[in-house]
Amino acid sequence: MADKHDKIIASASDLRRMCRYSRLAVLATTAAGHKQVGDGWPVASMVVPAIDVDGTPILLISDLADHTRHLKTDDRLSLLFTGSAATDDRPIATETDNPRLTLFGRAVQDSAETTRARYLLANPDAAQYADFGDFGFYRIAVEAAYWVGGFGKQRRLSGAQFIVDDCPALLTGHNSIIDHMNADHLDAIGDIVGHYTDHPKDLGWKMIAIDCDGMNLAVEHPESSNIRIEFPKTIRNPGDAREILVEMCKKSRDFKA
Repeated sequence: MADKHDKIIASASDLRRMCRYSRLAVLATTAAGHKQVGDGWPVASMVVPAIDVDGTPILLISDLADHTRHLKTDDRLSLLFTGSAATDDRPIATETDNPRLTLFGRAVQDSAETTRARYLLANPDAAQYADFGDFGFYRIAVEAAYWVGGFGKQRRLSGAQFIVDDCPALLTGHNSIIDHMNADHLDAIGDIVGHYTDHPKDLGWKMIAIDCDGMNLAVEHPESSNIRIEFPKTIRNPGDAREILVEMCKKSRDFKA
């Protein structure tokens, strides 16, 4: 008899986190005016995504790319995430039992400064070309999600189940939360780092981003890279953020006592 844990199904927050940890994604579009195949052919390409506060994927793509020309004719797309980070010493794993997530949605061009800032926060190197005339930011209006976690493990969600609703206050209050934490509560951030990660707590960690699922921290230290700490539950507004951070800080200090 199979162990009951074999059938654990990922939550929507688990799937959003999977996207946030993915350095790359595979973009599928429908060919239109392609030089090698006829209109209607499925075409796959590699893109570098960022994930917004509510889980919405953001892309920065060039008008010169085939996939952008395709999307201007047919805005439907699929994005495949594996949650794997591609590095020189750790290529993307391709074993068939690895979890993977496909998002189905539509590309919507978005020139908002907040969208640009969110993308460049996740992908700072993109600042070198983000303002080129042929590049544009696109938000993906997610309509459905399909997760495969290995043999016999799968889940299908609607876009409304995947994207966190009711969090405009977290979007608009994002910078204020960060400014407040970095100005008044660096000791709390350090305690949280010390309890929830293996990193030293006393390096001067600062918050650089917060979203419905967690926060990103950085420190000015030559041997330390940015880190991410997940929240134990989904948040939707600055009040939720304060509550979860107080709870995590209290837990870290109670553990030391």
